[in-house]
Amino acid sequence: MNSLINQSDLGVLSVMGKDSASFLQGQMTCDVNALVDGKSQFGAFCNPKGKVIATFLIVKLQENFFLILPKTLLSTVQGVLQRYKLRSKVEFSEMENFPIERFLKPAELRTPWILPETSEQFIPHALKLDKTGAVSFTKGCYTGQEIVARTHYLGDVKRQLNLGLCEPSAIVETNCGIIDENEENVGSVLLAKVRGLARNVKDPITGEITETISVSKMIVLCVLNTETVDSTLRLDNGMRETLKIIGGGQKNE
Repeated sequence: MNSLINQSDLGVLSVMGKDSASFLQGQMTCDVNALVDGKSQFGAFCNPKGKVIATFLIVKLQENFFLILPKTLLSTVQGVLQRYKLRSKVEFSEMENFPIERFLKPAELRTPWILPETSEQFIPHALKLDKTGAVSFTKGCYTGQEIVARTHYLGDVKRQLNLGLCEPSAIVETNCGIIDENEENVGSVLLAKVRGLARNVKDPITGEITETISVSKMIVLCVLNTETVDSTLRLDNGMRETLKIIGGGQKNE
């Protein structure tokens, strides 16, 4: 699994009942009515201020729905949904032995999974969820929708998702601050893992690629102030390791 979160750290929350589709439509950013049976779609739950509580992959199987998200947020999400349930005929339960691997999408390095340390910190636009179909601007109301829509139409996004690299020895924790050359805090770490990156080795004379090797790097998914992406950036930890930004977050697929 090419991801910054281990598959073993993901769990599944089932949402079942005759009102499950209409209930979820009023809670999540993506369009439940547009889901294709047997396929996954990324989405988010927001608080009333439009800040993302959790991100997830939602899977529709016939009339039932399954939310794939970090295990550490399962109880939080279930509690939020339970609070909004009111008289809706819908039930929630944690699932075991669900085939998560069948529904994980490619480009997982760029997937902005939210953990408890980063819950309720970012609007969907900061995570580029508006670029990937994870936010619908035509489905109607859901919790936090007014602020999410206002941000979208005003284009007032000051922080966005980026992908960076550090040396594999770097100590990078979720929510670690990121500073610029003026020691100003300009962002924070969403996820970080040591992963192997493919690198082409070229013949020094012909310039032709002779082999492809795997090089270990600490890959850092972070949210940065948009005007500081080209600055000299360091992690705000004891070692102040250099963070090299190599590109934006999720692609518009």
